Amino acid sequence: QAVCGYGSQDALPFRAIKEGELYFQEDREVNLVELALATNIPKGCAETAVRVHVSYLDGKGNLEPQGAVPSAVSTLTDDLLKYYQHVTRAVLGDDPQLMKVALQDLQTNSKISALLPYFVYVVSGVKSVSHDLEQLNRLLHIARSLIQNPFLCLGSYVRSLIASVMYCALEPLAASINPLNDHWTLRDYAAMLLSRIFWTHGDLVSGLYHQILLSLQKVLADPVRPLCSHYGAVVGLH
Repeated sequence: QAVCGYGSQDALPFRAIKEGELYFQEDREVNLVELALATNIPKGCAETAVRVHVSYLDGKGNLEPQGAVPSAVSTLTDDLLKYYQHVTRAVLGDDPQLMKVALQDLQTNSKISALLPYFVYVVSGVKSVSHDLEQLNRLLHIARSLIQNPFLCLGSYVRSLIASVMYCALEPLAASINPLNDHWTLRDYAAMLLSRIFWTHGDLVSGLYHQILLSLQKVLADPVRPLCSHYGAVVGLH
């Protein structure tokens, strides 16, 4: 609801409490003496300023869970749907050259904003392919292309991408059971990607730096965690 008054037209400042994801309006100090003796009496309400936040809703009016493919996005054009299908098949397919072209286009295409939740959902599939280092690498490549695309506003999807990247860096992974699998390089790449997300999009999420730091420290300080998880925490902190 719009707040009418004669003060600043800037949006009301909100502050977050450290104990949880709770926000409150920051009260400013008002000098009542200056206010009472002021000669410039306001003539009415200032122009209302509105900030917009877009969330996807399902058919019943409920917010979609973060990282899920929005079921309400049913107005995509045939061209966008075909693009999504071709890119995902190319990246996850067997042709390295086709994968390279698809990732490059995903990084520079200015007309795929509507497909962002779809590609974020694909990246969140890292947990289902923890046995396949090749597929994990390709999903991280998709995440990198999304991050580097200057035409995409990641917004709340930053958290989903970070969760997927940190999973590759910190979790034991089924692929790490075989000592011949080079999961260390995957963890190096995930850590590099984590820093890139923070430095380029960290301002989109309040308190992101401390959340990442605490997650890495928690894994590093846990003696039950395997060596590969500790390694992921170390390169993440580095």
